[in-house]
Amino acid sequence: MKYFVFIFFLFTQFVSAQNKRFIYQYTFIPDSTNKANVVKEFMFLEVSGNDTSSFFSQRKYQSDSTIMAPANKGKMIMPPMDLTVLYTIEKKGGKVFYKTLGNSAQMRIKVNDERKLDWKILNDKQKILNYNTQKASLNFAGRAWNAWFTQAIPLQDGPYKFHGLPGLIVKMEDATKSHIFELVGISNLPDDYAYPERYQFTKEVEFNRSEYQKYYTKYRKDPAAVEKQLYIEGKIPDQRDSSGNFRTGAQVLREIEVAAKENVKKDNNIIEIDLLKE
Repeated sequence: MKYFVFIFFLFTQFVSAQNKRFIYQYTFIPDSTNKANVVKEFMFLEVSGNDTSSFFSQRKYQSDSTIMAPANKGKMIMPPMDLTVLYTIEKKGGKVFYKTLGNSAQMRIKVNDERKLDWKILNDKQKILNYNTQKASLNFAGRAWNAWFTQAIPLQDGPYKFHGLPGLIVKMEDATKSHIFELVGISNLPDDYAYPERYQFTKEVEFNRSEYQKYYTKYRKDPAAVEKQLYIEGKIPDQRDSSGNFRTGAQVLREIEVAAKENVKKDNNIIEIDLLKE
């Protein structure tokens, strides 16, 4: 896949909070037993107000944009099976929500994460992308993290669930360097911009952290549960792949199930590592 070329805006002055897209490169090691497999993905932090933002992957955005129309007509065209970051993080009014697809086509999960971020601001300073940044540390979700933030962009926000520092987080990495977020660009969003929701969800189920951990454990035991339900509902039709090869819906489902189980097996170094502790 060809990624678009970023035009860098290396501001040293105030950046307006309204309708901005902060582009991060997310570098991570999904399998702790194979540290040579390093995955890189572009992530978008879209800020639409002083206390409102969304964080998601570029590839998910592109996939949802492509399949939105047929999905809204009740036909499920499967997204690429190698998508690695499927969640959206929403921050609003000081609250943090983790959103992802649930166990049916008509269900979305919304996890209210009420954990407080106990930052320790340190004296260390560093120049990153022409920004003067300062270091802060944090223990979160089973990992020790280091952040570099800049007061030149006075947004108390950053990648993933991280927020609350007196400036935008320019770089964030855990102590093992398994998960690293680095700001690589900034762009404006049009006034009429809206994320391309690929489903018209009829139900959104809200979990607290403990409830979601139980749900997540169950998911890892049957990672293709959503697709099985879609198949039962007739929403995974017979189709041709990008090479023109014909496959029945049942064949597509089987491929998805095999790939999903293999992905879970290799996805043992997740960002919130404490979720794997039952």
